[in-house]
Amino acid sequence: MIALDGKDGILDRSEREFESFQTMMSGTKRRAYSMALQLTRNPSDAEDLVQDTYLKAWRGFDSYVPGRPFLNWLLRIMQRAYLDSRRRDNPIRKADSLNSMISPADGEVQELPIADKGPGPDDEVIHEEFSRELRNALEELPEVYRTAIVLCDLEALSYAEIADLQDTTIGTVRSRIHRGRKLLREIIQKKGVGFPRGV
Repeated sequence: MIALDGKDGILDRSEREFESFQTMMSGTKRRAYSMALQLTRNPSDAEDLVQDTYLKAWRGFDSYVPGRPFLNWLLRIMQRAYLDSRRRDNPIRKADSLNSMISPADGEVQELPIADKGPGPDDEVIHEEFSRELRNALEELPEVYRTAIVLCDLEALSYAEIADLQDTTIGTVRSRIHRGRKLLREIIQKKGVGFPRGV
């Protein structure tokens, strides 16, 4: 449980600021945890990351611009906190670079599968197996591609929102999503998993 005390807590802020932050925090907890779980792939670590993110957001609440999307601002803090924790955990490892990633040949983009509204029993089993394989394949992607795909296809953020979160251009986001989807499709095909009907 995330608890911030506006009077005796980390920073001395007005009651109005505290209430405003609490309201925004309660409106973003589910999405923040979902993103933290995608990043850490561990429920306990995800909870720690969410706690750390909200504490950092509260400390830096002066830098939040009212009227701008709070969730985007919060997720940017979360990504930085996650990367910082990874660097601390393994100081030898440097931040991943696009230049060090595999650059597959360009091809057509295949959209990620969306479940059929009315599957039959066989379709459900096939779809469940494919979903499991898709999640496993997603874990094999380099982090820069996985994060872009998760934000776009699972969190339903726009390219502009993702670019803002990742401090990059829309073109770079499109490139990451395109390459990530292509790599994802190749991983699934190498495993011999067939795409369910309608995908």
